[in-house]
Amino acid sequence: MYSGYAWQALADLLADAAWYAMWFLYGGLVAFGSCWCLGYGGYRVWQEWDRDWLRRREQRRIDREVARGLRQVEEFLQHQTPARAEGFDGFKPSRAPRGLRRRPSRG
Repeated sequence: MYSGYAWQALADLLADAAWYAMWFLYGGLVAFGSCWCLGYGGYRVWQEWDRDWLRRREQRRIDREVARGLRQVEEFLQHQTPARAEGFDGFKPSRAPRGLRRRPSRG
């Protein structure tokens, strides 16, 4: 009882299964490659953004400290020179000694 049609149908099914497996493997490799390449690029961009964020955060902290320091210096100077803080009132700064004066450059 040999039926050629049955073997032909079975061969067609096995060929279809092989094609589906091959396309599934090919699609998986394409998807893996896309995720690998795009994922790597995305990871590098994320690292760069993270470094920039940390740098900006550190710069903001430094700016706050500088602003606070400048305020403290201004307050200190206002307490040291009350005549200047209240107004001019004819206060004239003393001249520097002759040896400490700045001389124009000859060049």
